Amino acid sequence: MRSAFPPASENRPARQRGPLARAFRNHVRPLFSRRLSALAAAVVPSIYMGYMRLVWATSRVDPGNFLELKDWIREHNGAVGLLWHEEVMTVAYGYHHLGFRPHTLASLGDSGELITRMLLKCGFVVFRGGSTRGLKRRREGVLEELIEHMRTHDEVIYGLTVDGSRGPRYHMKHGGIVIARECGKPIALARTWYKRCLRLPTWDRMAVPLPFNHIRYYLAGPYFVPETTHTPEGMEEFRLRLERDLIELAARSYDDLGQPRPPELRPPP
Repeated sequence: MRSAFPPASENRPARQRGPLARAFRNHVRPLFSRRLSALAAAVVPSIYMGYMRLVWATSRVDPGNFLELKDWIREHNGAVGLLWHEEVMTVAYGYHHLGFRPHTLASLGDSGELITRMLLKCGFVVFRGGSTRGLKRRREGVLEELIEHMRTHDEVIYGLTVDGSRGPRYHMKHGGIVIARECGKPIALARTWYKRCLRLPTWDRMAVPLPFNHIRYYLAGPYFVPETTHTPEGMEEFRLRLERDLIELAARSYDDLGQPRPPELRPPP
């Protein structure tokens, strides 16, 4: 039976914003947001560099077989490195520490500007316009630009987070495969992980390594993109193979450093 008394929400009149409230929302609040973003972009990269230097200086760092990637780059005049987004905090400084100068992709917008400045401090070459679904942070034609750059420059190494920038977590997108295929370069699966870290409340549960740590690098490959990837079925088969191997690489890093595997870290069916 329907109640004779309508819900309180039906009795409540619609809230009307006055002209001052609308002016604050439309003009004043964005101004403060832009200024805070500009301040963060100016200050945070230096804080990041200082903190990461402390972490690496106080930690046991094991490069494993990761330096073999330099040989692959020289032999094939470039390579495409693929990794999970959860370790993006250490990508900039971690690769810089081993003497790499990767190229990568950052989204447009304020957060992308902050990340770009951090990457530039570590010697990265940064393209803007990532794979996010937000139109303000996406730029058409960036994939073609990455391909053209690799074709026309020697020993380019791309470092791309394949489940970024919005997930789903541990699900590989195919953009990195397309770049490697069109440029005839090998794919490297990369991993940097740590025994002790904090997790941020983000979609990827981004990890922040702590000082006095044990840091390990991992490398798998090289993988050469088959001609079958020119068909949707062949592309999906190869994508799933790389996704499984990158999940296995991450799982091994969790096991090696004594951490429980995240429940989402499981091979595709």
